[in-house]
Amino acid sequence: MAQSVKIRRGTKAELVARGALLSGEMGFCTDTKEVYIGDGTVNLFVGRVLSGPYASRPSAGVSGRYYYVTGGGANSGYLYLDDGTQWARMNALGLSDLGGTLDDISDGATYGKVRGTELTGGRVSRVSDGTNTKTAAEIKTHIDDATKHRIINDAGTAITDLWSAQKIRNEIELAKRNIEPQASVKDQHLATPPASPVEGDRYIIPSGGTGVWAGKTNQIAEWMSGAWAYFTPVTGWTAYVDDEQKIYSWNGSAWVRTGGALQTITAGNGLTGGGQADAVALAVGAGNGITVGTTSVAAKPGKGIVVNSVGIEANIDADSIVYDAANGNRLTLGVVDGGTF
Repeated sequence: MAQSVKIRRGTKAELVARGALLSGEMGFCTDTKEVYIGDGTVNLFVGRVLSGPYASRPSAGVSGRYYYVTGGGANSGYLYLDDGTQWARMNALGLSDLGGTLDDISDGATYGKVRGTELTGGRVSRVSDGTNTKTAAEIKTHIDDATKHRIINDAGTAITDLWSAQKIRNEIELAKRNIEPQASVKDQHLATPPASPVEGDRYIIPSGGTGVWAGKTNQIAEWMSGAWAYFTPVTGWTAYVDDEQKIYSWNGSAWVRTGGALQTITAGNGLTGGGQADAVALAVGAGNGITVGTTSVAAKPGKGIVVNSVGIEANIDADSIVYDAANGNRLTLGVVDGGTF
């Protein structure tokens, strides 16, 4: 038959009432789950760390016992030591558990310290370079003082807004590309760059440009800071040509006189010549009984034309063609009779 071997057991109060166990004798407290071994004089606590909910800790009074809280809300995770009088918390779970100050924490070589008077709401409120010391409020007041300086605001358009250097550069380039090409150029037929240009001189480079202008036909060249800057025209760019005193616009493929299409004169109805220029010559075409001289025009009689002392007249038969003097000297058809078969 199987045998059971048991050690002394009972409540903690019963063990205390019994007194010291014999040397080597073991006792188990059924209520506190503690294990003790006697040495003939006192009972020594042995065994694992006690654990359980915070409210289930046994009363303090046995020095050296540990109790780990496995539940109980805010106390969960803490380890307590029975110092004979009370349970004292042993471990820290956060900075809030630490006492003292942080000014004795080493960075490996020196110690960094912050005065309590320079902390506001857990944040450093004062800055020093070793000589000058300013509070955060003083620094903010200085930054916000528009009389000393303005805050950079690239998105701002108010007169008090300050742009960064890059923003200013971008705006200048944008202005040059969209406004400057509307300014004048000195010439549009000069193929060779001038030897001594003046700052701001501008030219439209013609076909066949030489030197540094080679291969830049129709571009606008501007002498800028000791070098030529080039601008490729965009449809609609307009420039006044100084030596011609005329305005030209870029139509996408060529520089043309502004409104040039409206200045084109096409000859027709007996006229010859025409074209597009400041002066256009038209000549009356000769033929069909009309002779054109250097300073005169003559017509031979015939085919309904009569030449007399009055000048050149058309012979109107007054039947089929009627001269209507009462209505602006118009010629109108009279009676047209096809006759019979």
